[in-house]
Amino acid sequence: MTDKELSRMMEQSAEEGRRALFDEYCGYVYAICANKLKGCGSPEDTDECLSDTFAAVFRYLESHKAADGDLKGLIGTIAKRTAVSYFRRLSAKKDTTVSMESETVGELSSDIRVDESAELSALRETVLDCIKSLGEPDSSIIVYFYYYGMKTRQIAALVGLSDIAVQKRLSRSRKKLRELLSAAGITEEGSQ
Repeated sequence: MTDKELSRMMEQSAEEGRRALFDEYCGYVYAICANKLKGCGSPEDTDECLSDTFAAVFRYLESHKAADGDLKGLIGTIAKRTAVSYFRRLSAKKDTTVSMESETVGELSSDIRVDESAELSALRETVLDCIKSLGEPDSSIIVYFYYYGMKTRQIAALVGLSDIAVQKRLSRSRKKLRELLSAAGITEEGSQ
C-alpha cells in the first residue's frame, strides 16, 4: 500500500487508516525497537516501545494533516527516537556505569581478545550477508525467529502470511541458509 493510499484511507476513516498503517509498518517498527533495545530491554519493553511509537506517529499525523513526503522515513525517525528514549531510561535503571575513582575498577574484566573479537565480527557479517541473500520475506522470518526469538504465529502476523506458510518458509530457508553458509566456509561446530 502506498503512502497516498494510506493518507487517503486515514482521511476517510481514521480508525481504518490507523489499522492499515499499523499493519503496513508494524514489522519495520518492531525491528527498529528490538534492535535499539537489544541487551537492555525485555520483549515486553519492546512491545511497549512499539505501542508508544505508533501512538506518537498517530499524534503527529493528526496534528499535521498534510504530511507530505516519505511516511516510512517519518515513522522510522519516530521509532528510533522513541527506542533511544526507552534505551536511556532502561539503561539508567541498570546502573551499569562505573566511576574511575571506584575501588572496583581494578576488578573489571580485561581478558578481551581482540583477534577473537575481530574474527567473530567477520563471522557475523558473513552470516548476515547469507541471510540477506535469502530475500524477503525469508530473511525477515529467519531474523525474527532466531534473533528475536519470536514464535511462528507472531512472525506470520508481521509478514502477512499464514502460520503454516511461515513454518514451511522457515524450513526451506534453513536448508538454503545451511548451503550458503557451507559455500562461504562456515560449518557446524565440530565439523570441518
